[in-house]
Amino acid sequence: MLSAPEELIWGNPNPEELRFLLPLAFPDWLKFMGGLAGLATLASESDPSALEEIGSWGYGEEGFFYPFLARGSSVRVELEKSKAPFFLPKSDEIELFREDSFGCLLSSVSHESRMVGFFLIELDRPADERQLLLLHLFCQKISGLLKKENSRPAFIPEQNLNQKDPLGDLLFKLGKGNETHLEKFRESGAICISAPSSSGKKTLSKWIQKREFPGRPILTVSILPEQSSKLEKALLDWEKMAESGTLILENSENYSIGQQRILYEYSQRKTGKSRLIFLENPGKKPKEEFLYFRSLLDGNRLELPAWKEWAKSDRASSVLPIFEEVCELHGRPDLVLSGEAIESLTESDSCQNLEDLRNAIEEAVLNSGSGEIRNANLKKEGPKGISLPDPEDLDLRKAVEAVERQKILLADKLFGGNQIRMAKALGISRGSLQYKLKNLGLG
Repeated sequence: MLSAPEELIWGNPNPEELRFLLPLAFPDWLKFMGGLAGLATLASESDPSALEEIGSWGYGEEGFFYPFLARGSSVRVELEKSKAPFFLPKSDEIELFREDSFGCLLSSVSHESRMVGFFLIELDRPADERQLLLLHLFCQKISGLLKKENSRPAFIPEQNLNQKDPLGDLLFKLGKGNETHLEKFRESGAICISAPSSSGKKTLSKWIQKREFPGRPILTVSILPEQSSKLEKALLDWEKMAESGTLILENSENYSIGQQRILYEYSQRKTGKSRLIFLENPGKKPKEEFLYFRSLLDGNRLELPAWKEWAKSDRASSVLPIFEEVCELHGRPDLVLSGEAIESLTESDSCQNLEDLRNAIEEAVLNSGSGEIRNANLKKEGPKGISLPDPEDLDLRKAVEAVERQKILLADKLFGGNQIRMAKALGISRGSLQYKLKNLGLG
């Protein structure tokens, strides 16, 4: 039987076996090359645009992160463009792990003109021709093995082939929407959607906008200026930003008399205005009421039920569209969702609303190492934190938290939960990482 290094060099393993053999073979191969320490990376299975460590040797449990290889750095750019190995001497900018290292030898692994991994070897002297040649041949071997990988077609459920936005269709049906609501929106340029938090108000808003005014921009505003003059100016600014498209205005039940009056007057303009979609949380009586404004909202209103009130079939229908969207955003068209996973997400008490559902799916996608997500891949505790950022939302805090959550989940996958290495890669202290994990409900 061949050893792991021999199987890797002389054998013909498939890509799945490569990810198993490379960590086993790497220490022996690195010693043969005369390396003091080193690592091998390949494209992450959960996020092909990111690289994850496959094998390493010489670092100890804490490992080591090379800042000069961060995405966008000059060395990373050179590595991505270079077709041959190259040597970098140790310097203030090129920080290495071993104190006795003179420099490091680098080489990329390419597939279809794109870097899908790299090798780094710390050496106690400049690289010689033999080392350069052996590393180049080894990277070519790895690249050839990766070419055998067959990409699976994107998972498109049969029942959704003829539907452009099945989740929006479902929400409109659940809100008892009909053509009259859409006709009033076209004529008056205003509609109100009432629903509990994270029950699909924004998703339904975008569905209405895309259906009635396709191609026009949309902008979400969470907080309105208190002063009347500032609100009037802000409306004009938002109108320009949305190119007279649609403004989604949240928490309309909290608007003051002055804010309601200005918004009502704006809605009555005949030309040059943006359409208005008001989002409201039910069960909260407005603190102040401007009769004409409330009549505007009540005159064209959709009311969505809470997630727990949805029929089981409707819950199941919402899972697949969200799964497809998350897979597309994370570059995982190869993934499929098993029937048992769909049933678990539909019936689980941990999912209290659509945001919980999206977060649970996102975590499963980011942490998936195989082609199918099963029930065992889903976390049993309630998903917390914030879902993927909404590009049309002006709330900077929410967007920052969403990106932080996404990157921390990816770091957790890449470094197997090692918080020291995660913190180094993320560029923050371990204490800051632990705080963020707790704050985002991930720790």
